[in-house]
Amino acid sequence: NNDHAALLRAAGDASEEDDLARSNKLSLMMTGGPSVKFHITNIHTMDELKLTGNCMKGSRPILSFDKSFDEREELQLIKHLFVDVFGTSRGHPKSKPFVDRVMGFYYGDGKIWVRNYQILEQTATTAKEAAVQKKLTGQAHSTSLIEIGPRFVLDPIRIFRGSFGGQTLFVNEDFVNPNVARSQEKKVKGERYVRRKGAERKRKVREREIKENVPVDPLADVFQ
Repeated sequence: NNDHAALLRAAGDASEEDDLARSNKLSLMMTGGPSVKFHITNIHTMDELKLTGNCMKGSRPILSFDKSFDEREELQLIKHLFVDVFGTSRGHPKSKPFVDRVMGFYYGDGKIWVRNYQILEQTATTAKEAAVQKKLTGQAHSTSLIEIGPRFVLDPIRIFRGSFGGQTLFVNEDFVNPNVARSQEKKVKGERYVRRKGAERKRKVREREIKENVPVDPLADVFQ
């Protein structure tokens, strides 16, 4: 039973490791003239997050970028690409005549953090509430953002001049291949295991030497 339980635990650990490996290998190629290859991490779907935000199906998003997308050259190119991919063309026949959500793109720690929010507008139900709201914000109604999901992080790897290839325009020198990182982690764990086993062997040898070198007590059998 113990062996069976150990095998089940080992199988579970292996399954989790395989899932982690597959998730770490997820990449995205986005093109619209030049093309960008991203490594995707920290994906959380709408089912996982259970967020309260919502939006109409087919609604157009407002695209919001932090100031980094105007300061860094590679992010300026990525920004234009995001506008083409996630934005809605003016006058598109299938576009909806309203906007009720915001897609936010934030640059931090060398990665692009993507969020999706509902635009929630609330109007005061009474004259008193309207007066208080107007005194606080200058308007009789309030506007807030509620996250809808999904959320994920894009790690830029390389920017190419052409569609899915061509001359390299940008390389992320800080990007570490997930396979290499996982191999290094396994190597560190293996080294710790070897050191631990070596310490156990030394302790057993030391205990055996102590037992062998203890002198025989001539009075040990007196009270038996």
